Amino acid sequence: MDLAWEDDCFVCGTGNPEGLQLRFTVDEAGRAIETVWVPREVHYGYTGVVHGGLVATVLDEAVGKLSVCLGMPAVTAELTVRFLRPVPPNRPLRVRGRITEVRPRVLQGAAEAFLEDGTLAARAEARLVRGKGAP
Repeated sequence: MDLAWEDDCFVCGTGNPEGLQLRFTVDEAGRAIETVWVPREVHYGYTGVVHGGLVATVLDEAVGKLSVCLGMPAVTAELTVRFLRPVPPNRPLRVRGRITEVRPRVLQGAAEAFLEDGTLAARAEARLVRGKGAP
């Protein structure tokens, strides 16, 4: 599978006016990535609580974007998310992702989302299938 990245990604693409346009910091040696997202009221699931699907999306992106940044583009085949605390709007959510295992066709990864006081709000484990393509 060929994977070509363009600047219209919903989460990280600056060319997508409807997207989140998050910027990530990559630690190549540590196979890790980090971003801060400040969700707004438009990201509600219930009043005062950010939609869990969007939290899962950002966790997924942390691992998927990292695979591209490390020159191993991959797509998520499986994502397991555990929601631990509600995420409020208008507060920074720090998201960290890492690649935990590299195999010829599969990557394993994990990501965590932390509230502004450092409390773990959600965590995810991901399995990605590697493709062909340039970051």
